[in-house]
Amino acid sequence: MNVTELSRRGRAAYWVVAALAWAGVASTIIISTLGGYAPPTYVEEGLFAGAAHGWSGAPQRLADCLSYFTELSNIIVALISTMLARRGSVGRWGRATHLCSLMMITVTAIVYATLIGPYEVLSGFALVTNPLQHIVVPAAFVGTAALAGPRGGITWGTLGRALLIPVAWVAYTLVRGAFTHQYPYGFVNVWRIGYAQVAINIVAILIGALLFMALFAGADWAIRQAGRTDTSRSEDA
Repeated sequence: MNVTELSRRGRAAYWVVAALAWAGVASTIIISTLGGYAPPTYVEEGLFAGAAHGWSGAPQRLADCLSYFTELSNIIVALISTMLARRGSVGRWGRATHLCSLMMITVTAIVYATLIGPYEVLSGFALVTNPLQHIVVPAAFVGTAALAGPRGGITWGTLGRALLIPVAWVAYTLVRGAFTHQYPYGFVNVWRIGYAQVAINIVAILIGALLFMALFAGADWAIRQAGRTDTSRSEDA
């Protein structure tokens, strides 16, 4: 497995991404658990809602917060960015995690920009934490990956390993929802649309995830090829 090591600047850039991601994760978890966010004006039946006010509802608010795909994607970005900043390189599973985090945070940003953001009215703490987790961190992480790497080390096995986290999230969401009858998003809201439609939605999402990861793998290959071409030209000059 041939994965490039990061330069000093690349590691510094990942320290910045890690700081942004951890700040977003920590603040969102704390504010959610303490009930600091303004309640939504409308909640679709079957989606997260109904936690008791005060400390009695804190455990449910914490569990709900950690169950969102957005939060998971930001946590994965924070972890892999910290690892790359400290070590400068990754192994087989780290490469898969990096590819997975690229896909997850990109999906988070696109879904927010197209389906949530245009219809959402932010207030209070959400004016800071929402853009941080849906716009700033995705842009910083994808941009750093494009400019700094790591490069190489992507195989069919990498794609398979990279799907394990999203598949685990889907399984957890459905199992938890079977007991609580509440789900984080409408496309997995079994109570409202049923298991058949949810299964169709999940298959479509996993196919989309594979396409996103294939796109990132292709971009990685193109960048490496361009780098080799530039090196060859410099040696021939």
